[in-house]
Amino acid sequence: MASRSSTVRFGRGSGQPQAAPRRPGQRPASSGGRPLSRLSWPVSLAFFLVPLLLLGATLFRAQFAGPPQVRLVVADRYTGQPIPDVAVLADGAHVSATADGFEPVPLTAESVVVEVSAPGYEGVRTTLARGGPSEWQIGLRPNVLSGTLTDSGTMAGISGANVSVVAPDGSELHTTTNADGAFVFNGVPEGATLRVSSADYGTSEVPVEQQTNLNLAMAPTVVTGTVLDVTGQAVPDARIVATNGTAETVTGADGTFRLVGGTDVQEVSVTAAGFTSQTLPVNASRQVSAQLQTEMIKSLYANLGVLGEPERWNALLDMAERTEVNAIVIDVKQDNIYYDTQVPFFQSIPNMVTPVLDMQAILNDMHERDLYAIARMVVFKDPVVAAGRPDLSVMSDVTGEPWLDMNDTPWVNAFYPELWEANADLAEELIRMGFDEVQYDYIRFPSDGDLRTAEFGNDYTEALRREAITGAVALGAQHVHEAGGVFSIDLFPIVALMGDDQGIGQTLQDLTPLADYVSLMIYPSHYERGNIPVDGHPNDYPAETVTYTLQRSQEIVPGTIKKMRPWLQDFDYPLEGYTPYGPDRVRAQIDAAEAMGVSGWILWNAAGQFQEAALRPG
Repeated sequence: MASRSSTVRFGRGSGQPQAAPRRPGQRPASSGGRPLSRLSWPVSLAFFLVPLLLLGATLFRAQFAGPPQVRLVVADRYTGQPIPDVAVLADGAHVSATADGFEPVPLTAESVVVEVSAPGYEGVRTTLARGGPSEWQIGLRPNVLSGTLTDSGTMAGISGANVSVVAPDGSELHTTTNADGAFVFNGVPEGATLRVSSADYGTSEVPVEQQTNLNLAMAPTVVTGTVLDVTGQAVPDARIVATNGTAETVTGADGTFRLVGGTDVQEVSVTAAGFTSQTLPVNASRQVSAQLQTEMIKSLYANLGVLGEPERWNALLDMAERTEVNAIVIDVKQDNIYYDTQVPFFQSIPNMVTPVLDMQAILNDMHERDLYAIARMVVFKDPVVAAGRPDLSVMSDVTGEPWLDMNDTPWVNAFYPELWEANADLAEELIRMGFDEVQYDYIRFPSDGDLRTAEFGNDYTEALRREAITGAVALGAQHVHEAGGVFSIDLFPIVALMGDDQGIGQTLQDLTPLADYVSLMIYPSHYERGNIPVDGHPNDYPAETVTYTLQRSQEIVPGTIKKMRPWLQDFDYPLEGYTPYGPDRVRAQIDAAEAMGVSGWILWNAAGQFQEAALRPG
């Protein structure tokens, strides 16, 4: 029997096989998946038209809808709050403000430069580029700073204070507070510091940071007061120093003072020529009242020979205890330094430091007897330094070696500040060691010898000589005062008689204001006929010589008699015809000096042998 088979037919012209017709009731054969339904013509058309429409819209927008836009949001950088009166420029054209900001900025080019500014703010310049965010946040930094300075106690405004805004690079803006203590700055740079300075309130600094209003309350730093003597009379030219070293001043003719610029001043020291010093507290009202006791320094002199022999030293101490003497001048530097100084300059000079004296023991001896200790140091007649450092010496333009005076002694050259500094360091060391006072001697240029051959490496004019000596004295005084001591100088009396520098750089008018005491070396035997208005040699007129010299000093530097503490003669001049100086002549000088109103005197005898009969009992 023949088997059944399916028949496959090909439709006409289809070239594809077709299934045989289905018999009635027969299910279609399965193809293994869900059959696709035939798409209706509208759907097919949509599939074709939608992409075309989207492409057309894009092309239309690119052609006719305009460039991309960026919305700007401007606010205060620190607070985030909106800023009034903001101006925006886009490529130089104004951008209009709207109720909630600004019109969008069209990016007509690949980039647009935008400038944003507002009163009281630092402007911003930035660039917006295509392809960036559609909203741009811009923060403006406030650059105006205002404030008020007030007294922390009264809350009153501080007028006339100096106020500065200091930028990180050190540049500054300046103003002063008005009558109410207010100030305003425009254009304050980022990272600035506010600096406030007032004579009565000191100085304060505060970082500005993000503040636009800075109010400061400051406590007064000024200290005011009066200095009187025990009779109630004003003490002019008293030196007022904050004990913490932050300020100093002097009293006026009426004895009053204003100490300004100090920091945390709790007490002050008060010193005045001819008076004992005091250290006083500053009261709650920032005031000080001082009443000073008169002090008369009456001194002898001790050289190396006396100091190095215990018997002679003790004899001098005993004389001081028995008499009115209350001070001794101690030689510490003359050619050599007689103790173990720690000043590097002098340590470096061969043979300069010869520590033959126990200076601390000497000071102990004096302080046990309540004696005022004065350290005498020779400054520019310094032969050992001249030999060790010829580069600092007065040179001879004949020999090319250090110049020598009439005693064949070389001098150092006072024009060199290195010498000023070394001697000032030594003076400070002496005060810190325990001396009450340092006295500069030979603080001058040389006077004896053939100065025509002396080479100073500088124009040897009076102006330059005076400038050099003044510089050395000022530096010495500064170092001594900083160490808490008293500073004095020895001067030739001829500068008081003549008024100029006499070729040595010393004048009363230059140096008296710098020193606490001036010791004119009034030795009548060293004067010449005609130096004072007497009929004969001044050696025969001890009292008149002292009186006239001091009177002349007051014509040159009026009102400074209390600063005068002269050296007086207690020796015989070893030339024929010169009257010896016994106790009466020594006493005549002392009485004349005291009658002039000086604050003390010092007796000179090179051998350290003084006439006790010239002194009053202690």
